[in-house]
Amino acid sequence: MRRPVSSPAPRTLGSALVLTFILAIGIGCSGSDGDGSAADSTAADSASTDSTVAKKPKKEKSIRVNVGQVRRGDLVMPVFADGAIRTPRSVEIRAKVGGELRQVLVRDGDRVRKGQLLARIDPREYEISLEESRYKHLQALSQIAAEADTLTVNSAALADFAARRKDLEKAQRSGNLSRDEYQAQLLALEMEALQRGAFREAVLQQRTGLADARMAEERAQLNLEYTEIRAPFAGVVQGLGMVAGQLLTVNQTVCTLYNNDELEAVVNVLEADLGNLAEGRPVLLAIPATGDTIEVAVNVISPTLDQSTRTCEVLIRFPNPDARFRPGMFVRARIAGVVFPDKLLIPQDALLIRDDRPLVFKRDGDRAKWLYVTIGLRNDEWVEILKVHSGGSLAAGEEVVVSDHLTLAHEAKIKVRKTIPTLDRWAFATAGGGSTTVGESAR
Repeated sequence: MRRPVSSPAPRTLGSALVLTFILAIGIGCSGSDGDGSAADSTAADSASTDSTVAKKPKKEKSIRVNVGQVRRGDLVMPVFADGAIRTPRSVEIRAKVGGELRQVLVRDGDRVRKGQLLARIDPREYEISLEESRYKHLQALSQIAAEADTLTVNSAALADFAARRKDLEKAQRSGNLSRDEYQAQLLALEMEALQRGAFREAVLQQRTGLADARMAEERAQLNLEYTEIRAPFAGVVQGLGMVAGQLLTVNQTVCTLYNNDELEAVVNVLEADLGNLAEGRPVLLAIPATGDTIEVAVNVISPTLDQSTRTCEVLIRFPNPDARFRPGMFVRARIAGVVFPDKLLIPQDALLIRDDRPLVFKRDGDRAKWLYVTIGLRNDEWVEILKVHSGGSLAAGEEVVVSDHLTLAHEAKIKVRKTIPTLDRWAFATAGGGSTTVGESAR
């Protein structure tokens, strides 16, 4: 009986598996090189690297900060007030006589000098009136000339009248004569002098009409001059609404003239702050529109108080030679109220509060050291230091950290980014002793 032939596939698969296992063992043995030298070498390299990292110290990072200087000086307690700029020299130019406007010689925005001709009214009617008054004057003179031979003036009586009138005026000024008594005695004196011939020339001028003619001529001359509208002072023309040919009436507005060379700020000070103010006090006047702060002084404090706002008007005058500032601009004034002398001061930005205690970081080389302090007076720029409780000392000329110090630690390493310059905005107020300085007892 014939046996079936077995399939070779299972034998072939088994042989392949055995061969794969042998090769894997061979690769592993060759990697160990018999004594495991390769594996040991890798482990040694790793241990060496870890040892190097452990021995190298970690570099401390510096915190970049700004610093400011401690100073000893005067501390100014300011009074704040807001207001606006105005010009004390502005006027509406009005027609003093009526008539047709013949010429307009300026435009809005023109800068004019004092006395410059702005416009001209038709002068012909006023020229005729002047000629008419002159003829009447001559007529009165001719009548006086006809009576000149009979005119005799008592010069002694006139001199006596003048002396006695002076005595009456002196008695009235001293209080020895009332006004009614003075008037009665003066009338009696004038009548006596008239009877003695003291006023014969004046009486003749009145009787002949010369006095009236002379006054009429002067008035006509003045009206003729008024036909030329001129600038009463140097300034800038604004609001000109007239054209040639327009008929003007008496007192009608022609334009407005402004002189901005000298301006004044009107600020409103609260009633509670008036006790610390006086004329002449220094002022830092900020003008936000131009970004300027100018050093000026109080000129006038109003004698009255606004009942509705409980504020008082304060006038601060200042020059404006380049016309940088304009009437109507908003201003904010810081007025020197009281000046406390000789204080140890730090910049406002240097002060911190930690655990409800005032704290300052002083620069010590490349380290920041905290100092717990007691503070006193302060304004918007400086804080008075009364005492240092712990951490060292603080003296004028030393530097304190003024930025990036909210999370700063004691003995932290710092690097100065910028040194903020010491700027005392009130130095001009206290120079030379300053009349606003008060003693320690004022606190």
